[in-house]
Amino acid sequence: MTKIFANGAFRDEEWAHIGLEDDLPETGNVLLPMSRFLEEPNSFAGSNRGLAVVVAAGEDVELLADHLDKVAIIAVDFPAFSDGRGFSAARVLREQLNYQGDIRAIGKYILDQAPLLRRCGVTSFEISKPEVLKALDAGEWPEVTNYLQPVDSVEELPAGERPWARKPVPGAPEAAE
Repeated sequence: MTKIFANGAFRDEEWAHIGLEDDLPETGNVLLPMSRFLEEPNSFAGSNRGLAVVVAAGEDVELLADHLDKVAIIAVDFPAFSDGRGFSAARVLREQLNYQGDIRAIGKYILDQAPLLRRCGVTSFEISKPEVLKALDAGEWPEVTNYLQPVDSVEELPAGERPWARKPVPGAPEAAE
C-alpha cells in the first residue's frame, strides 16, 4: 500500500511501479514510465486497471497531449528535492495541455515544496519520506505568503511595484483543490 495525501487527508492506494522491461501484472493499478506507455498507448484503453504514467525529470510531457484521456494519473517524479523540472512538467500539463486529471508528485520532494507544487497543478502526493508523512499527519503545511512567478491556475494580487512579485488573494481557494 502507498500513502497518498490529497485534499488535506491521507488514503492508501495500491499501485505497482512497473519498469521499462517488467511484465505487466494481470490485474491491478500500474504506474508505467512515460516512454513505455507511448510505445503502445492504445493497448491500455478499455482495460480494467488504473493507469498512471510516470514522467521522469526532463521528459517532454507534451508528447502525452493526444493521450491524456487514457490516463487516470500523471505522476511527476522528483529524483532529488533540488531538481525542479517536475514543477515545469506539472505547469505544462495543467496550463498548456489543460489536463484535468490527477497530477501526483512522487519521489524525493520535501514538505516545503508542497505548497509550490500545488500552485503548479499537483493535486496529490505519494508519500515516501517518513518526515513528510509525520509532518502532514501532525497538520503541518508550510505557508508561502509571497510568490515570485505568477501561475494561471491561481488568482493572485500584485505585491508592490514589481510585476513578478505576487500575493495570494485573501479568501481565495488554494491552487489545485
